[in-house]
Amino acid sequence: MQPKEKEIIKHLRNGKRANISAIARQIGLPISTVNDCVRRIEKNYVIKRASLIDYTKMGYFANAILAIKSEGNNKAHVLEYLKTQNCINSIFHVNSGFSFLVEVVFKENFELISWMDEIKSKFEIEIIPFQVLKVEEKEIFVPV
Repeated sequence: MQPKEKEIIKHLRNGKRANISAIARQIGLPISTVNDCVRRIEKNYVIKRASLIDYTKMGYFANAILAIKSEGNNKAHVLEYLKTQNCINSIFHVNSGFSFLVEVVFKENFELISWMDEIKSKFEIEIIPFQVLKVEEKEIFVPV
């Protein structure tokens, strides 16, 4: 990855809608060069473009990261179930004795607790919840 591509990626990831001409002005490159770089970046590195959402502005105040421990063949069933749940924003396979880290979003804490009780009644799993109090930074890493 070229240094100018890294700089463009930083601008694309700042959480605002990408404006090619503004990026070009800020980094001192022609618009056509930045546009070509953005196309190359999207082709080579971008899985999908997505907006970052402030859930509290939409009335969702219970955001949590759940460490879920599941054993053996149960893992595949738990994963399939998790993939069907509308409350789930992200699922990660992890180590350190846990199977998944799952980001969930609910309107209220009561819904979060009820959902955790429901999934624990369906599967033999252990859940350790981490309530997200405030998002300080998100999606800021760019490889050097």
